[in-house]
Amino acid sequence: MTLKSTPRWMKTALEGAAKTTVAMPWQRGAHRAEMLARRKGSVAQAPAKRPSVAAC
Repeated sequence: MTLKSTPRWMKTALEGAAKTTVAMPWQRGAHRAEMLARRKGSVAQAPAKRPSVAAC
């Protein structure tokens, strides 16, 4: 039986693990700040409520 070579996905995973600059999902950064700014901006631009039927 011959020894198989390391699969391509394994090589990529090992290279990624060796990097110290890999961004983890729980890290807060510019991307998260941008998302929060968009969310706060959309709250200010919320559409006005429709008038009630009784007011017509």
